[in-house]
Amino acid sequence: MRQRLRTFFDSLIEPWFPTSCVRCGDVGGSPCRSCREDLSPAHVLGEIPQLDDVVALVAYDDVSRPFIADLKFHGGWSTVRALAPALAVLLDETVGTDRPGPLLTWAPTTPDRARQRGFDQAEVLARALASHSGRPVRRLLDRRPGLHQTGRTRQERSRGVQFEPRGPVAGAIVVVDDVLTTGATLSAAGHALRRGGASAVVGLSLAATPEHSKD
Repeated sequence: MRQRLRTFFDSLIEPWFPTSCVRCGDVGGSPCRSCREDLSPAHVLGEIPQLDDVVALVAYDDVSRPFIADLKFHGGWSTVRALAPALAVLLDETVGTDRPGPLLTWAPTTPDRARQRGFDQAEVLARALASHSGRPVRRLLDRRPGLHQTGRTRQERSRGVQFEPRGPVAGAIVVVDDVLTTGATLSAAGHALRRGGASAVVGLSLAATPEHSKD
C-alpha cells in the first residue's frame, strides 16, 4: 500500500517538479530529451506462438535498461509518462485507428512480486497506454504462482509461466508487457486469452531484447 501511494503521488507531483533522468542525471524528465534521442527502436520481432502479431517500442539495451528498471522496481511514472505516447502511436500502427478497437490488458507479474512492490509494472504501463490511446483496458488474466523469469534460461522460461483467464473473453485483445526476452510470457498470456475466447491476440511490449529480433 505504501508503494502504491508513493507511485500515485509521484504521478501528481512530477508535472510540477521536474525529475532527474535516471540515466544521465539531467533535470527534465526521465528519460530526458537527450536520452530519448539515444533510444534505439526495437527490431522487427519474430513470430511468437499464440500471438497474431507482436511489436515492441525500443531495444532493451544499455540505454533503455535504466528506464525499464525504474519502471519495473520503482513504479517508474516518469518513464511511463515519457514513453506511453510513442507506445500509443505504435499501437495505432499495429491494430489500426478505429476506436474503441481491441481491448487492452496486461501480462500480470507474479503475485508475490506485486505484493512486495505494491504495484504491477505491466498494469502501470497498460493503464497509461489506455489513457493516451483512448482505448479500454481491463484485467483479464491471473498469473499462477511460480518462479520469477529474471535470470532463467529460455527452456526454464517456456515452462515457468502460466496464466488463467479471469472470465469469458471476446474479440481481439492487446496484451501489454514491459520487456520481451524469449516471448514465453506473452505466449502464455496469448494461450490463456484464446482459451477464454479471444478471437485474436496481439502482443505489445515496451522493450525487446535483440535476441528475439528477426533480422
